[in-house]
Amino acid sequence: MSSINEALFDLLFNALLQIGFFAILAAAFSRLGSKAKPKHQYFFYLAVLLFSVAAPVINTFWQSPSIIVAEKSQQQVPSDPGGANHFFWSWDGHSEQHKQFTIPPGFQSWIVSIWGVLVLIRLARFSRAVYRVHRLRRDASILSPAQVGMAGQIIDPKYRVVLLESTAIDDPVTVGVFHPAILLPSRVLPDLGEQELSAILAHEFGHIRRRDFPVHILCELISLPVAWHPGIRYLMSKISETRELACDDYAAVRLGKRRLYASTLLRLASLCWQAPRGNAVGLGIFDGENLEARIMTLTEKKLSLSRAALIGLALATSITFGAGAVFAHAASRQASSAPSNTAKKFAGTWHWIFEGRSFATMILVRDGSNFTGTVTPSQIALDDNGELSQADPSDDSTPKPITKATLEGSALHVTVSDGFEFTVSLKDDTHAEIRPVGAPPKMKPIPAEKAQ
Repeated sequence: MSSINEALFDLLFNALLQIGFFAILAAAFSRLGSKAKPKHQYFFYLAVLLFSVAAPVINTFWQSPSIIVAEKSQQQVPSDPGGANHFFWSWDGHSEQHKQFTIPPGFQSWIVSIWGVLVLIRLARFSRAVYRVHRLRRDASILSPAQVGMAGQIIDPKYRVVLLESTAIDDPVTVGVFHPAILLPSRVLPDLGEQELSAILAHEFGHIRRRDFPVHILCELISLPVAWHPGIRYLMSKISETRELACDDYAAVRLGKRRLYASTLLRLASLCWQAPRGNAVGLGIFDGENLEARIMTLTEKKLSLSRAALIGLALATSITFGAGAVFAHAASRQASSAPSNTAKKFAGTWHWIFEGRSFATMILVRDGSNFTGTVTPSQIALDDNGELSQADPSDDSTPKPITKATLEGSALHVTVSDGFEFTVSLKDDTHAEIRPVGAPPKMKPIPAEKAQ
């Protein structure tokens, strides 16, 4: 598996754990946070989303020096001349060595490939939604002068908001990053009185004033690679809910009467209640799917947090999420860097030793998460106790290329081009033990020393 695939798999693994961790923390704080103003709740969930997306990226690549260039080795790998047979001892039976659990590189590649397909599908849907909104605005018509004149009492002229009507929508929406527009459904426009129209314009202008549409687009884009995660869906839904509550707050204050605005919202719901619209990128007055909670928030008197309590809650949240970030980074480094540090110790030139002399040479070179290298052929024999009784270089000492070498826990499993397999276990930085796969169970490991 390539270094890029390895880094992407580490990123997905870290995202799976860390996004879930931060989403659970956000859910734990949601009950306390519900006493804060909706705009403060909105910024809380927005900050958690940004934090959750950034943390796996930082924790993955912070401790990875490069995902493109493989680590340099002091030894060059000779090419396979493709000639002589390998003269390792032929073993009878099968190895009883225990292999620790690892995720096979092939499985990791499949996971990364599936993730790539899901990202492309998500990106295609997002692009289609953006185009749909563009076409929706292009095909809409400008409102009548009388209705535009009424809007001037609510919308600040400096925002240069365009008022449009469309036959393609079922409820009012706000679109536009640099040139905002409020679109009203043509189907219900004749049934809207001055009170309903004022409520719609106040709510939608709240989105424009708060820059909700550009922030919404940004959230969709940055969360796109991890949109598969339930924690991201939870955070996005909470952002949508609190965004609508914040705009309700603004509209109610702008109109002056909360209960009147709540009754108007119910009236609008009865007029606009249809199947969900197709333009998922636009911000509608009934986004968030929490109309009942919005009505209750508008009509019930709730004790809001004092300034001191809000500051205390912010500090407690910051400390908790800061500690969570440290824990997540430590966990990701432990999961990713421990195998990497172990792998570094295998790289180099090793001499297989018998009676104080070298009878075979093994060169290991890091290549991403795997190794390449060579092993010189040799001939060995065992006595009845499983000890080496003979170990000499083969008549053909041409180095044989290593076709596969992967970490299995703390041991390196090596396969040579002629099919010979063995494992390398480190005793310390310069000493190791070689165990041929398929050797007699009583065979003692072959000692190996690293060249300095």
